[in-house]
Amino acid sequence: MDINKTETLKRIISEGSSYQSLFFNHPDAIYVMDIHGNHIDANPSFERISGYKIEDLIGMSRDRISPPESERLRNKYIGEVLAGRSVSDSMAFYHKDGSVKHAEITYIPITVGDEVVGIYGIAKDVTEVVAVERKLQETQEKYQVLADHAQDLITTCSIDGKLLYVSPSVYTLLGYRPEEVEGKSFKDYCYPGDYPDPIELSMIGNGCKMRVLHKKGHYVWMETLAKPVAGDEGESTQIVSISRDITQHKDADRRLRESRQRYKSLFEHNPAAVYSLNLEGKYTAVNRNLVKMLDVPRSKLIGHSFLSHLDPCEIHSGQAYFELVKQGKPQHYESRIVNSSGRKVDVSIINVPIIVDQELVGVYGILSDITERKDYTEQIQELSKQHTLILNSVTEGIYGLDADGITRFMNPAAASMFGYESEEFVGKSSHPIIHHSRANGSYFPKNECPIHMTMMDGQRRTVKEDVFWRKDGTSFLVEYQVTPIIDEGQIRGAVIVFNDVTGDREIVRAKETAELAAQAKSEFLSMVSHEIRTPMNGIVGMTELLIGTDLSEEQREYAEIIRESGDALLNILNDILDFSKLESGKMALAYEPFSLRIMLEQVAELFSPRAEEKQLKIRYRLNPDIPEFMVGDVMRIRQILVNLVSNALKFTDQGSIDVTVDIIRGNRPEASVLDFAVKDTGIGIPEDKLDQLFQSFSQLHPVINRKYGGTGLGLVISKRLVEIMGGSISVESEDGKGSTFRFAVPATSVDATAEQSARQFSHDRTRQGDEVAMRILVAEDHPVNRKILTEYLEKLGYQADVCSNGVEAIEAISQNAYDIVLMDLQMPVMDGLKATDLVHRLIPQERIPAIIAVTGNAKREDKEACLEIGMRDFISKPIMLSELKRVLQQWGPADEPQLAPS
Repeated sequence: MDINKTETLKRIISEGSSYQSLFFNHPDAIYVMDIHGNHIDANPSFERISGYKIEDLIGMSRDRISPPESERLRNKYIGEVLAGRSVSDSMAFYHKDGSVKHAEITYIPITVGDEVVGIYGIAKDVTEVVAVERKLQETQEKYQVLADHAQDLITTCSIDGKLLYVSPSVYTLLGYRPEEVEGKSFKDYCYPGDYPDPIELSMIGNGCKMRVLHKKGHYVWMETLAKPVAGDEGESTQIVSISRDITQHKDADRRLRESRQRYKSLFEHNPAAVYSLNLEGKYTAVNRNLVKMLDVPRSKLIGHSFLSHLDPCEIHSGQAYFELVKQGKPQHYESRIVNSSGRKVDVSIINVPIIVDQELVGVYGILSDITERKDYTEQIQELSKQHTLILNSVTEGIYGLDADGITRFMNPAAASMFGYESEEFVGKSSHPIIHHSRANGSYFPKNECPIHMTMMDGQRRTVKEDVFWRKDGTSFLVEYQVTPIIDEGQIRGAVIVFNDVTGDREIVRAKETAELAAQAKSEFLSMVSHEIRTPMNGIVGMTELLIGTDLSEEQREYAEIIRESGDALLNILNDILDFSKLESGKMALAYEPFSLRIMLEQVAELFSPRAEEKQLKIRYRLNPDIPEFMVGDVMRIRQILVNLVSNALKFTDQGSIDVTVDIIRGNRPEASVLDFAVKDTGIGIPEDKLDQLFQSFSQLHPVINRKYGGTGLGLVISKRLVEIMGGSISVESEDGKGSTFRFAVPATSVDATAEQSARQFSHDRTRQGDEVAMRILVAEDHPVNRKILTEYLEKLGYQADVCSNGVEAIEAISQNAYDIVLMDLQMPVMDGLKATDLVHRLIPQERIPAIIAVTGNAKREDKEACLEIGMRDFISKPIMLSELKRVLQQWGPADEPQLAPS
């Protein structure tokens, strides 16, 4: 059946003459296939298009004729044609030369009656068209990819500015989604005045710069290039534009302009001389400071060689440095220039190459006047040399560390103390060598070391006592100071200055031991004083009372000897206590207003009885220019006077004792000095013994001292008292003709308020007579002392109640009205201080009597403690009748009449 169809097909082809003409002359390839797709015949255009003759295809494999996809489509289309339908499509095929061609193919069924007996194939070569379309498609795809992914903004708008297309980059650049702005006018988003006419914009080859509104409200600088798109008739129908964010470029441009201006300012106003040279070494630009330094006009410098202004001896080295710079190597060196007036200037020169596009085009230079600096450097070097000499000469050990704790220098004193040579120590970590252990030999961790801590926190530290170790393994006690070296806020190291204080500490310990011994001695003497004063109070007091009774001449003589011995013993005791306090440095001064006249009267009155016994006159003279009241330590001044007058009275058997007081005024009231003189007509002092006079326990006349007695401490104490008050003491004497002792002490004139207070104080002390009745309580536990006090009071015309401890005293005061209470400080059950404190707490203020302390402790601090607790005054044991009379006169009632003693 297929054979018949093929024959039929051939007959049809050969019989049609008109067909033959069309077949052979048609420009497209026309060929005939049987129902199996085998080529039967083909026109000449077939060979032209495919390169094959029809007979070349007979028996040829189909994979050489068409690609697989095309072959698949061909078989599919053949099936459709056999079904009676025509088919057209574009398919690829292989040219005989191996290239791929494209044809627009149409398959038409050839029928006889209703039966398809073959297939006409018409192939039009569209290879070039396909290539063009493909390029166009690729171009369109590339354009779309470019538009969709471009960082620049791509838009298409109509002639009137309506946005037709906006690339996705609009979101990145301006914050809008494309659909938000498409269909709107581009003008709505431009800064007023920046929007150009779209046609004019498309005609500007260089584009334009404009500000476009960002969605967040600020404007973005953009540069836009626009091109018109022509329609079918050649007229512009659309405008395509590309816009780029140039905000950074505008900022960069501004910064560039600023940089250029800064460079210009830096160049022209630089405090150094700045210039540029061409490759021949000639000036191309100079600033004002170079003009000033060379004293040459700018116009005469430009174009001239820099070598012409160098000192002749520097020209060779200057040329050598310039050649190195021309090789691209920056140079920094010192040289000397000569200005137009011939002045030579030492300069520091920095030359750097100017490179543009990797090509050396010139040289920049900076020239600084270092004449003063060189002079200063020479001075510093000389000073450094001197400092090195000083560092090597000081006795303190000094060494320095860097930031890692490595020793960088050590002076000879430090090396000597450590037992090292400096070279052995420098370059090594110091802590493991000299500071590795504590005083007890235990390991000293580095992080606990004060030196390391200073290196960490930059805090200066002083260590009073620590241990360093020598090279031989022995240790020594040191005091050191570690100071950080700080540069530009960074800790660069530390300097340690130390001293070997081993000997000092031994001295300190010895001193502390001596001070403890002195304190123990002082406490012992204080205790002994109290214990001695209690029985002495009985001896002195009872002797005083005994002398006041009817005695035989012999008994009176014995009693007087006892009294004099008691007074001597008491003076010795007082001298020892005062000397002890002075030795221990515990002698305190108390400054208060006092009347110099009254004090002199009291001193004279004190020694009047003894002077009368020896038939001597005691006279005193007071300079009338001395104010009535002065401020000073009246107690110590009185003590000095008493010592000197007592000494004069002791060694004078005939004549007189004169006490004179003058004032030396300074520029200010507080600068006045009281000048005392005590002159006697006694035995005098040999000239060769005067230097021993104020020495402790000195015996100038052993025989005489045995005759007159005494400790020899009176003058020593007087000298110490004068010195601690800031004064001086001296003596003038001639053996056998008497002596004059002088001492001067600072004193201050008092103001009106203090003078009034002093006058009131003076009046209070003397306002009482002997005819005033008083109720008196004696609080004393010792029966002898109690007996002496009551007898003294009776002798003065007073009756007294008695009690033996503080509790009884409080009870008596609460039940009776007393004017004065004589309160012993040391009593059983409750002492006098506690009792006084409770009286002030428990008894109404108006009923509290004047409480007078009575104690064997004679120290000033004891008196101050009594006054602080509320006591009014203070009397020491042994109690003197005159002292008791004083406190009664001062603190007793003023106006009550004296009651007759019962």
